[in-house]
Amino acid sequence: QYINVKRMALAMQGLITSEYPGDMLRFIEMYTFAKIRTPGEIIEMMPKMVTIHDPWVRLKCDMSDENVSEHQVHPHFTNIQHSLQLARRHLAASDTPNRQIMLITDGLPTAHFEGSWLYMLYPPDPQTEAATMREAQLCRKEGITINIFLIPSWSQSQEDIQFAYRMAQATRGRVFFTSGKDLDRFVLWDYVQKRRDIIA
Repeated sequence: QYINVKRMALAMQGLITSEYPGDMLRFIEMYTFAKIRTPGEIIEMMPKMVTIHDPWVRLKCDMSDENVSEHQVHPHFTNIQHSLQLARRHLAASDTPNRQIMLITDGLPTAHFEGSWLYMLYPPDPQTEAATMREAQLCRKEGITINIFLIPSWSQSQEDIQFAYRMAQATRGRVFFTSGKDLDRFVLWDYVQKRRDIIA
């Protein structure tokens, strides 16, 4: 799945460079944190290693503490809230009617921020979903469309699917179900279609 997501990112970069050079595209790596990545970095990226195997995790840390480094934090959680926040801030400066987030995930978020406190909660917790939904609503208020591309995984449950529907409904966004090998075609088609809708 990770390889398919990387293929999609590079295809998207190629599409915009060749067909829509006036458009802005940013890639955000989503893990316990969210980080802007360049197309060159995507080629070298690998999944985050699982560093804790407990079936029940309830961790938090104050990232404003100067003694705490990101490298000390378990990296393999899914922080959709932080990713949406970073995307929203970058899109805020974009003067275009076609502001979109293409969120690629396999299910529920398992990490979120409350102020400087980072929470890592597994199994997924309502507290994390609530924080993620608040950020998604801020995106909606700023006129940003959230497109959720839900890719299958061995651990995916009905609750993962319902979360995607809840976010799309709350933000007037959209959900796409696609296998990893079709991801590049789905995302590129949606991007081009959305541009046509705006132009029309």
